[in-house]
Amino acid sequence: MSFATIVVLSSVSLVGRGSGFNENFSITTSGENILWNGSMPLATDGEFYEMLYTVTSAFVMVEYIGIGFGPIDVTDMIPPDSIATWQPARAPMPIDFDWHEVITPAGGDPPSLAYRWIVEVNEKGSVSWVGEDLYLGEAEYDLGWPWGSVTVQITSGTINANLDIQEVFNPCYEDVDGSGTVDVSDLLTLIGNWGICSECIEEIPGDVNYDDIVDVTDLLMIVGAWGPCPR
Repeated sequence: MSFATIVVLSSVSLVGRGSGFNENFSITTSGENILWNGSMPLATDGEFYEMLYTVTSAFVMVEYIGIGFGPIDVTDMIPPDSIATWQPARAPMPIDFDWHEVITPAGGDPPSLAYRWIVEVNEKGSVSWVGEDLYLGEAEYDLGWPWGSVTVQITSGTINANLDIQEVFNPCYEDVDGSGTVDVSDLLTLIGNWGICSECIEEIPGDVNYDDIVDVTDLLMIVGAWGPCPR
């Protein structure tokens, strides 16, 4: 696997071992796979962790009739549900926060920009952001005078983001309706949302493990957590 050269503009605000991981970073690629490693480890003695990944800005370089233009701010091209991504995970280490896919524009065939990414934490608590399968296509853009609105080729992309991972205590994800108890109401909600919801933007009620599918795994988690939530 070949990885891009990564420009890391870190602004670290770690609050100490046992409290979590929080780091800003910037990655740039012209099509290569990306591997970014955090500068400090995450404490590995917890049981439950939650990740919040937030894209703060995104820019591309483009080309038209052999002439390069940019950087162009394309933050508004990123789908709203990809700007901020929340995902839980449970120890033991190593853990990951599942693969996530970004495609813009939605339904574009081919798209202007597409990639998939994952956040991983190894046995020692080292945090990595991995980006793969990057597709840089064409997009309509107004280059101003004298070009006007033309079809440009995207040649590279830069993402500025914040990655926050925190240990949490006694989460009760199985309590779908937030009543404080895992019971028949949560089970009925799960059954009512069974399957895949490809058009859902928000989290799906009953998707206990947040993998975008309500299935047997979620059912078993609810049954296993039956009763009052931990305090």
